[in-house]
Amino acid sequence: MITQVGTAAPTLAADAFVRGEQRRRIELSEYRGSWVVLALGARRVDVLELAELEEAFAADGAVVLAATPADWHEASSLYAEEAVRFPVLTEVDEQRRITMVVDPGGVVRHVGLRRTARETLAVLEAQLVWGGLELAA
Repeated sequence: MITQVGTAAPTLAADAFVRGEQRRRIELSEYRGSWVVLALGARRVDVLELAELEEAFAADGAVVLAATPADWHEASSLYAEEAVRFPVLTEVDEQRRITMVVDPGGVVRHVGLRRTARETLAVLEAQLVWGGLELAA
């Protein structure tokens, strides 16, 4: 599911675990109009790392989504007691740990393999600065 930078974000829809909510289907396209950080092939450690920085991502105007090959019940048991407030999309067939940053227009602005949450936050902030310079020009 690796997508080229500068192309449309992938079509992605999956059942999602959201703490405190019933199982529901989420589509990436629902988040058009917002910056999105999408962690594909996310492992537990990746999800918890993102959760630690979720407020920083939100302060920059970004929504965090994680996607895992695990099923909904497994995700529920892994994250029900954790401080993970963002959706964890389940049964997404991507084993590689890929992080995408998608702009509000639905265009992929960054693709990284095995990025930490802190590295991804820095990439997002660089995109925001670069985008701001581009808009001011």
